[in-house]
Amino acid sequence: MTAIRALTASLVCAGVAVGIAGCSEQDSSDRPFQGQSADQVAAKAVTATRDATSLRMAGKVSVNGQPLTVDFHVDTQKNCKGRMTADQGSAEVIHAGQATYVKGDKGFWAGASQNSGSQEKQAQALSGRWVKVPVGDAHTTGLCDKQGFLADMDSDKSERKGMTKGDVTTVNGRKAMALQKKKGGETITMFVATEGKPYILKLVQSGGQNPGTVVFSDYEKPVSATPPPAGQVIDGTKPRPSAP
Repeated sequence: MTAIRALTASLVCAGVAVGIAGCSEQDSSDRPFQGQSADQVAAKAVTATRDATSLRMAGKVSVNGQPLTVDFHVDTQKNCKGRMTADQGSAEVIHAGQATYVKGDKGFWAGASQNSGSQEKQAQALSGRWVKVPVGDAHTTGLCDKQGFLADMDSDKSERKGMTKGDVTTVNGRKAMALQKKKGGETITMFVATEGKPYILKLVQSGGQNPGTVVFSDYEKPVSATPPPAGQVIDGTKPRPSAP
């Protein structure tokens, strides 16, 4: 299973980093962001999105040729709640306080198992159960680190050229301006809110190795993330005796 950081590497990092700077162009009098070039609009969008205390990120991408669907609410305190689905299986994830809890189906746990000899038995035992996973678990690291994955948006200075302004459209009922960048066989399109704070509302990557679409919404809304009842949790942070 891949984590949200793989998604941000394929879309957020690629899409937003290339948008920090771009070509200058003239606005018509009836268009938003009048007098601002594509690079200025993108820079404001990055700042607004990064400064938001919370957001929802939902979409479908391709990571290393494998489809991954995600829907997560996250905030700056690493509270988060969401779900991810891949070909192998799906899982719900909650991060509350200092702990991460995962409830995956049999396919998810089979794919996450590192010991092929006990894979089937372990997957069956964990399927449909909440599991408290260790800090640094490879399958969940970065899932709820909003500040971490948004920091990647400003990582590659060399990619900040060539964005152009596109049409004004709507994303989930909100007006947005499209900023587009083409590089090789890839096309990155960032949709920036034209009313209120210039949040990034959607990123689309077509072509290339990791195409996909991610929609950002629910900015500044509280994230309702509470731990599952203790009686329903398997504590995976503690070593368990080996099966006879």
